[in-house]
Amino acid sequence: MIVLYRYLRFFALLITLIFSIDVFAQTQSGVDSNAIALQFVDRLLPEGNYTAVVLGIPRPDESQLAIVEKMKLAIKDNEDWFLKMMKGLKPGDPMPYHKNLGISETEYDDFMQFSQSIKMDKMGTIPLKIIRRDRSIHFEPEGFADYLKYLVLDLKDHRVMVDSIGLPYKERITKDAKTTTLVAGPWKGYSWQLEEFKKDGQFIADPDKVDPTQIGELDVKSIKVAIGKLDHSNQCFLYLKSNIVNKGHVLAKQDIALLLTKK
Repeated sequence: MIVLYRYLRFFALLITLIFSIDVFAQTQSGVDSNAIALQFVDRLLPEGNYTAVVLGIPRPDESQLAIVEKMKLAIKDNEDWFLKMMKGLKPGDPMPYHKNLGISETEYDDFMQFSQSIKMDKMGTIPLKIIRRDRSIHFEPEGFADYLKYLVLDLKDHRVMVDSIGLPYKERITKDAKTTTLVAGPWKGYSWQLEEFKKDGQFIADPDKVDPTQIGELDVKSIKVAIGKLDHSNQCFLYLKSNIVNKGHVLAKQDIALLLTKK
């Protein structure tokens, strides 16, 4: 994942401890894998009425929030250092402790422990209907997950679209008991993801070289969909994250995680 986007996601974590999915990729042909993934989805999501368990992360306690606030302020004061440090990290490597984070080593250890152990759990339930139309899967949710109406799974042409934007196949996901991000348990599935950065209508080939002060001038499309099945039940895990920005103006910002059970 590009450094600029890693920075934005990490900064959001410091503020809100928002969950993000980590995946284990298995190398396959992109075309074949996408077809296999959508065949998996076809079997997993028959038409009908569902109960959707809304997933979220537990609110951190006061001591955890205090650590996050100190780090947030320190990073603002040391932004150049932070960007350079993040750029030097390999994907999956933890951020090393440094005094510029504005906290002690003990506080840093506490932060890493609670941030890496976050798992999503039940926050409530909503009704949801899945409709099959023209060999495509459509969603009709109620409540906050209304954005799911823009998600279409085209089984005929093997496409995943959000608000008519096509998402390339990303990878296969395997979450065992040790690595699962869900309190509900291990799961397996697939993901599709689009990350697109433009400035003045031109694609940015290397977003790492963008001056952070110019972020407000960018057009950003960052959309991810993950669909999987829990190992120990027939529940479907559905995750949709969307961040669409036009020169600093947020057009769409959604983070939806559900466990679907057919009635």
